[in-house]
Formats: sequence, structure tokens, C-alpha cells
Amino acid sequence: MKQIQQVYHSAFICRRWLMHSAFWIGVLLIYVIFFGRANHNYLQTFVFVGLLMPITIGTTYFLNYYLVPRYFMHGQYGLFALYFIYTVLGSLCLEMFVAMFTYMAIAQMQWNNMNPASVDIFFLLASLLMVVFFGVALKVMLQWRQSREAYQKLMHEKLEAELRFLKTQLNPHFLFNTLNNLYYLASEKSDKAPQAILALSEILDYVLQEGKAILVPLEKELKQAENFIALELLRYGDRVKVETHINGFLPDKNIVPMLLITLLENSFKHGVMQVSGKSWIILQVEGKADGIYIKVGNSCKNTSLGKGIGLENLQSQLQHVYAATHSLSIDRSKANEFWIQVMLPGKQITGNIAANKILTHKP
Repeated sequence: MKQIQQVYHSAFICRRWLMHSAFWIGVLLIYVIFFGRANHNYLQTFVFVGLLMPITIGTTYFLNYYLVPRYFMHGQYGLFALYFIYTVLGSLCLEMFVAMFTYMAIAQMQWNNMNPASVDIFFLLASLLMVVFFGVALKVMLQWRQSREAYQKLMHEKLEAELRFLKTQLNPHFLFNTLNNLYYLASEKSDKAPQAILALSEILDYVLQEGKAILVPLEKELKQAENFIALELLRYGDRVKVETHINGFLPDKNIVPMLLITLLENSFKHGVMQVSGKSWIILQVEGKADGIYIKVGNSCKNTSLGKGIGLENLQSQLQHVYAATHSLSIDRSKANEFWIQVMLPGKQITGNIAANKILTHKP
């Protein structure tokens, strides 16, 4: 593994050197054309540019690897501007020394032999700033892109960690309530206890196999929702009437795991459990072109808030998975009724696995 990392690092360094070399070779050619157009003496221009290149390269790297990360990236724009001016003026002075050396050594102190562009201070400044600005802008753009990618990766990892935390809260909460149901059946010595254990085992297998996924097939979620309803009806019997309405779904539709179970659990806990007489629960699941529409309603007391830990965690989970593309609303406008509506984005619907299917669950 260490050798692979070393090979990858060496390849990265080699590629970086090649990219930098190609950039400066391109700058050299542009400089030769830029300065050589004045007298068309490209040999003398090449020597002159060759002497200028170390100054330009040094200035660019000093800005990119010292001034930019130390001052510009930390928001110290005033100091960056000050040191930038100092650096450019210092580099310009060095370029003037190069021009003097060219005048004495190459042009043999004959002014007519000098390239006019090489002694024009504004020309030298423009050529320096042109390359430096381009190099710095390229470096800043690459650093900004890397910072954005690192931030997006960090946020993605943060969201995944928060989502895992919410699921670790949600699943034990569901298991705790279900074990209470089994305890109730066992204490009553009910013959329905083995059936309840079988339903619970299927749900637990679903939680262990699919609970870690961000999305699961809707068919699996519907199957476990039916198991959960059957498990609850073993406890409540004729006290509650549960209806399930399923309209138009595809086999490849996906949904957040435990979503339907959490909504149903909330209805049983804060609806059926709080009502002494007859009660009801309605689950409506409908597929449309723009997504999945879920509506769960139950009878309740007006004093019942109808929200528990599971539902609060579900709201956070939906926010992490769907962000602003989903909606969740609660309706208490009708007396003794509590409704939750959820809209999840989905792909285009072209067929059905169940059309206008209405189930009435009986204990």
C-alpha cells in the first residue's frame, strides 16, 4: 500500500512538473514574439528574454506560494496589495538591470543595437504584470476549486454521519415500542404471540439489511409497513380499523427506509393509544409524475400533540436526504383528527405495480 502511494505521489509530482514546464515554455515563446517584433532580431531577443524569465518565474512563484496563501487567502487584502506592489517594483528594478546588462554586453553599448522594447519601462512592466496576473489568477482559481471540493466532501461526510446518527436513534426507538407490544401479548398469554414474533423477525431483518441504506425499494417498505400494521393489530384488536390506499407505483421507486413505519408508529402511539374507544388509521400512498405522495391520518384526542422522537428524527432524516425537494406538513384542522402529509421527489412514472388498491386490515 505504501509503495502504491509512493508511485502515485511520484506520478503526481512528475505531472505537475510537466504542466509547469509547459506553461513557462509557452510564456518564453510569447515573450520572444512580444519583444522581437520591435527589431526582428530574435536571437538577441531570445537571450534578453532568457535573462528576464528567472525574474518573472521567481515573482510568480513568490506571489503564488507565499503572498497569496499567507495574506490573500486569509483575507488580509491590504497587506497583500502592499507587498504585491513592493514585489512588482523590485522585479521591475531587476528587469532594468537586465536591460543595462544587455546594453553593455550584447549591444556593445551601442544604443541603436538595443531592442526598443527592452528599454521601455512601461513595456517591461506590462509584460511582467501580464504573466504574473495570469499565473496568480490561475493559482487562485485552482485553490478555490480545491477548497470548494474539499468543503463539499466535508459536508457530504458530515451529512452521512448525521444521517447514521439519526438512524441509530430511530431503529432502537422502534424496537423498544415493538418489544412493549410483545411483552403485552406474552403477559396476556395470547396465542398470537408466535405470529407477532414472526412479523417482528421480518421487520428486524429489514432493518438490519436495508436500514443502513439511504434509499430502499418502495415495495420492501410497503411490505414491512403491512407487517408492522399486523403486529400492532395483534395488540389492539377490534379497537382500531386500519385502511391502506395504494395508487400507481413503479417497481423501481425508492423511499427512505422506515419512513412508513415511523408514520404508522406515530399514529398508533399518539392516536390509538390515547383513544379509549374505537379508532382508525388511514395510510394513503400515491405515485405521480413529480414524485411520491404519502398521507397518514388517525383519530386522536384534541389534546394529543401527535409527535414523538421517531417523527422528529424522520423530519431530520428527510431534510438530509432530500433537502428542499421534499415537503412534510401536519394538519390538525379537523377535530379529533391528525394528518401528516409527505411529498418525496421521484422519477417519471410510466406504469403501476398497484393501481387503486385499497386494503382494510383486520386483526
